[in-house]
Amino acid sequence: MNNAYKVKNGLRQVGERIVLKDGGWVSTPFYAVLSPRWRSNKSNFEPKETEIGRVSADYYTYIGPFDHNILSLSDKAYLIADGVKYIFKKRDAVKMGNQVLFYRGVLRKVWEEND
Repeated sequence: MNNAYKVKNGLRQVGERIVLKDGGWVSTPFYAVLSPRWRSNKSNFEPKETEIGRVSADYYTYIGPFDHNILSLSDKAYLIADGVKYIFKKRDAVKMGNQVLFYRGVLRKVWEEND
C-alpha cells in the first residue's frame, strides 16, 4: 500500500464525513480532518475592522485525501461537515516526489446570517 492510501485510511479512522460542493456539482461523501486554528496571530487571514474593533472569524485547518483534489475547485466551492458550511481561504497539495499524499487548506466557517 502506498503512502497516499495510508493517509486516506487514517483520515477515515479519525476524520469527519464531509462533502464538497461547487456550483451544481456535489462530491461523494468522504473523510477529512477539520481542526480549529487557535493562534490568532498565525491565522489572521481576513482582518476585519468594525466600529467597535477587530472581528475574528472561525478558521479551521483541513486535511483531506489525495483523491479529492481541492485545487481543481472554483473559488465559489465550499465544504459541508456536520451540517456546517465552510469556504476555503487557502489550499495546497502535500507531495512526496510527484505523488500527492494529501490536500490541506485553511477554511472559514460560514455564518449564513452574517456572511
